[in-house]
Amino acid sequence: MSHRKLNLNLHHKLSRWDFVKTGLLIAGLAICFLIDRTYFFYPPSLAPAWNNVCFDIVGLLAGVDLILCGVLDVHIDMLVTLGLGVSVAFLTVLLVAESFHIFGAGYFRFHPVVVFEIYAIINLMQIAYEYDPRG
Repeated sequence: MSHRKLNLNLHHKLSRWDFVKTGLLIAGLAICFLIDRTYFFYPPSLAPAWNNVCFDIVGLLAGVDLILCGVLDVHIDMLVTLGLGVSVAFLTVLLVAESFHIFGAGYFRFHPVVVFEIYAIINLMQIAYEYDPRG
């Protein structure tokens, strides 16, 4: 076996399940925020923006996009890239909002969630790196 073949065999093959599980994560987070309209409270002047339904729906649509890309084995660059990019943006905005609560209000309930969201962002970036549109 040549060196090149060996290297190709050692790489993780991105599966449809990677898209589905990540899409379920993003959609689940968005649904939680759609249900709890008072999750973000600090600073009070930004609470309506942090809890905006439109933002949550965008996150939900990104999650559904990733789920459909995995279930239907879609390899349309625009759909996959849109789903991954919007999901990372969604999680990043959540991290920023939660940082305001942790550092501004001293509300430490968000620490486990922040670690989980950082892990999700790393997972999304790994999927984006390993994604091969040819299939």
